[in-house]
Amino acid sequence: MRITNKVMQNNALANINKNKVMQDSLNNQLATGKKIMRPSEDPVVAIRALRLRTDLSQIQQFYKKNIPDAQSWLELTETAIKTTVSVVKSMISECERGASDSLETTDREKIIDSLRALRDEAYKTGDADYAGRYIFTGYRTDTSLTFSEPTDKTYQITEAFEFSDLEEMTSVNNGDATVSLFDITEANYDSVDIKEQQITTSTYYRFRLAYDGLDKEVPTEDLDGNPLTGAITIRQKDSDPTASGYTPVLMNDAAEAYRQAAADDDAVFFVPSSGELVMGKNVFNAMNNGESYNITYNKSSWAGTDLRPEHYFYCESHNDQDLNVKYNPTYLNGNASPDQKIEYQVGFDQQVQVNTYACDVYKHDISRDVDEIIDLAETVTKVEEMVKRLEEMQKDPAKNQDHIELQMAAAKKSETYLKDQLQKRFSKYITKTQGYLDDVDEALTIVGNRSKRVSLAENRLNDQETSFMTLQSNNEDADATEVAVKLSSAEVSYEAALMATGKMIQNTLLNYL
Repeated sequence: MRITNKVMQNNALANINKNKVMQDSLNNQLATGKKIMRPSEDPVVAIRALRLRTDLSQIQQFYKKNIPDAQSWLELTETAIKTTVSVVKSMISECERGASDSLETTDREKIIDSLRALRDEAYKTGDADYAGRYIFTGYRTDTSLTFSEPTDKTYQITEAFEFSDLEEMTSVNNGDATVSLFDITEANYDSVDIKEQQITTSTYYRFRLAYDGLDKEVPTEDLDGNPLTGAITIRQKDSDPTASGYTPVLMNDAAEAYRQAAADDDAVFFVPSSGELVMGKNVFNAMNNGESYNITYNKSSWAGTDLRPEHYFYCESHNDQDLNVKYNPTYLNGNASPDQKIEYQVGFDQQVQVNTYACDVYKHDISRDVDEIIDLAETVTKVEEMVKRLEEMQKDPAKNQDHIELQMAAAKKSETYLKDQLQKRFSKYITKTQGYLDDVDEALTIVGNRSKRVSLAENRLNDQETSFMTLQSNNEDADATEVAVKLSSAEVSYEAALMATGKMIQNTLLNYL
């Protein structure tokens, strides 16, 4: 191959340019701290960088966003449940005080006021929210646990019961259907004929529904107008609703329902005011067979402290567009807890549930039991006031003392019965409230376990982030010292090449002609 001066010049310029390109590349590495500027410079480094950046981005999403959100939600839940634990423990303490047989009226009133305040505080705690989202209401994070204010919205509720939910109860009869101890006044005492023998106790059985103040009309069709298969009748779940033959009789007066159920073993009464299905002994024995039951009823008047039924039961209600909305259809299949998990991804293929369901912490029985104790305590107070009134009337010689003596005997007997019932009710409520406390403690333990899982994931992701950042640095970052040495060497080579090329191209073929 013939080498000419032109060939030598071209080769020299090409090599000088390569040297300059190398200087430019090294200068860029030194200025940016990165090995490459374009994927074409080193495809292997570029591909590995993309993979590492994707993995690191996911880790940082988990570590810096998902985990803090999950921790905040769980911390708020834990705080709310701890508050509820404190409230329930206070309820137990008040009930232990109430179980004393030496309570004065003022002491009892203080206990009742405390129980009422504690009940309301428990439900208010259930309305806790995280960044505007209610934490105990499943997917309905925009809906509070309670109604917050009175409303007249109509709900048709289907509530499931087990045979173990049947209760044997005892009530005190302060008279009969025609005359009551509380009818006595100073003006009419001589016309109220009530004797000690009329003060008796009644034993009856019941299903207590989640709410009181129910609609009196028995629902026979749903809100769409379709025939209702689960009307308010006592029936086994998944059976023909007409097969059992138990159709409750509407009874507005709860006390009268208790008396009649105690007297008639085959009686079944629906008491809307107290939210009870009251039955006689034969019905109780027939139902106490290990079966489950569905009961459907309507309620259209709600207090602000009432728990919303859509968070607990299968129910139907019209929305603002007058459309019939059905809530919790899986409840009819035996799923007491809604399958509405809110989960945060805290790692690769690792999710943690952060929400706790209201039905696991806030029971309707908390309010219902307190209300019954309050009603019974108020009745005891009324009887005590009646005894005091009769004692004052006994001081008046102008009054019929024999008649007053009979009424006093009846009032004293009622007072004895009622105080005994109140003491037993307090004792029973201690046991039931301890059961609530166990449920709340269990929910608190579950939240604590979830928080522990999130903390472990946080520690692991912290280590992973450090490892991936090190790998990313090793893959992408240039060694400044090494690059500086190479750049210095390239500069020396470039200057030497210029000098050599300059000498080489000084002489050409023309110099010898």
